[in-house]
Amino acid sequence: MALVRKIIPQSTVDGPGNRTAIFLQGCNIRCAYCHNPETQAMHDAEAQEMSVVEVLAEIRKGIPFIRGITVSGGECMLQPDFLTALFQAVKELARETNHPLTCLIDSNGTIPFEHFPELMEDCDGVMLDVKAWDAEVYQHLTQAKDNMVVKQNLAWLLQHDLLTEVRIVCLPERVDVENILRHIAETFDFIGKKAPVRLLRFRPHGVLGELANHPMPSDEQMAQYADLARSLHLAFSIK
Repeated sequence: MALVRKIIPQSTVDGPGNRTAIFLQGCNIRCAYCHNPETQAMHDAEAQEMSVVEVLAEIRKGIPFIRGITVSGGECMLQPDFLTALFQAVKELARETNHPLTCLIDSNGTIPFEHFPELMEDCDGVMLDVKAWDAEVYQHLTQAKDNMVVKQNLAWLLQHDLLTEVRIVCLPERVDVENILRHIAETFDFIGKKAPVRLLRFRPHGVLGELANHPMPSDEQMAQYADLARSLHLAFSIK
């Protein structure tokens, strides 16, 4: 069983292709720019406890129009046993229907993936949110201790060809975007890997607190990030 906040039957923004997106309840950090603050609490009256069978029934409705599922949150890695059982069931559903289905995780990277080998066997990739590179910037942004595990996950996922994309929310003066781009280019062998960087323009929609009315980055600022990524030979996209 898992606490599910919502299921989007068909989404084109939660990974490659048309996918069923499942948002689990509960998160272990508190990002200042969180776009889904309603998913942060570990328990919420709006969340529904669902079994793998119940979630699978929702996924089945999308066949043959979906390429797979993406599980997000909150932080879905807080419920790894459910994820493992769900991914195994989805793979069985793919065999039963003769319709290929991929299983992706959208994660903040604070929980070591290498600790869950059974889950990773049926995981086709992870969209990793790299929220900051500098530890102090990360602490201010997320209220978390540090981002060491995030960096370790970045290396591990890349090594095991499980890094679908690196996601960076671009918020000037709050997120050290240039620092992230330079370090992943210098520290990790991204060139030639199927691990594009997605530069996500900060949008205040759904954001609570001090950043609720913060302006979005300008086109010029986004272009500067793109120019830097290009100069570092990183595969990237802007959203």
